[in-house]
Amino acid sequence: FYRVSPDAKMKIIEAFQANGHVVAMTGDGVNDAPALKLADIGIAMGKSGTAVSKEAADMILVDDNFITIISAIEEGKGIYSNIKNFLRFQLTTSIATLTMIICSTIFDLPLPLNPIQILWINIIMDGPPAQSLGLEPLQENIVDQPPRKSSDPVFNYELIISILVSSIIMVFGTLSSFYFELTDGDDNGDIYANSFSFNTFVLFQMFNAINCRSEYQSVLQIGFFKNKFLIISIVICLIMQFFALYITPFQLLFETVPITFTDFFKSLCISSSVFFLDEFRKLFHLFSHNFSKHKPSLPLHKHI
Repeated sequence: FYRVSPDAKMKIIEAFQANGHVVAMTGDGVNDAPALKLADIGIAMGKSGTAVSKEAADMILVDDNFITIISAIEEGKGIYSNIKNFLRFQLTTSIATLTMIICSTIFDLPLPLNPIQILWINIIMDGPPAQSLGLEPLQENIVDQPPRKSSDPVFNYELIISILVSSIIMVFGTLSSFYFELTDGDDNGDIYANSFSFNTFVLFQMFNAINCRSEYQSVLQIGFFKNKFLIISIVICLIMQFFALYITPFQLLFETVPITFTDFFKSLCISSSVFFLDEFRKLFHLFSHNFSKHKPSLPLHKHI
């Protein structure tokens, strides 16, 4: 809306807000100050704006170029998306770890992970992989996504279910691998079973980090190597995990023994299940979204 009175600008803003919209208002004059203050996001012009309008605004457009606003929206949505991805990764790991400990305690079973291994998992999970999710490049269609209401929760129902399902898969895969090694009849002992389950759980987190790069887009859509920081982080964590299993000083520290490469491959296959299941969820969401988008409308009939 252009060339309207200050009072009319405020009425327009209130009308949009009454319908649940997030309203941004641009202005440069003294008369624009009330509307800039009333809007959810008041944007004052940096070059031509008056001191009063800049004081009333939430942000200042330094170059007076409206294209910059679009870039700011894109960056804002990208930051919000990366924060959600980071929280999803952290919650999935934490819920899975706590659930394993609780289940083992309730049923009076041996713990699949010892305290130093849990500490190790927390260190590497809170470190490079988690931080790299915050550096995920912007998705190409992020500006086309509908605006989010300020009252909307960070986690929606579908995302909560995804976190819980991924956590359950990790718990089931780690515990089953641990107790299978305990009861398979070999003479490897508890330490070998513990080392096997320890490796399985760490690999689960590597695949989960790849899942958490996007809530709905497959890794094939966003590009596997697009986030170079995450790839480097995963490689570093795998090297550290190799040290924990196969280098003697680290074995003494983490109370592990070397597992065979056959069992390492088994561990890799078990842990990859969380990746493929989440890819299937994203594929299902894509098909259902496209179907609802292109679903033909039924003809209307008049009944006399």
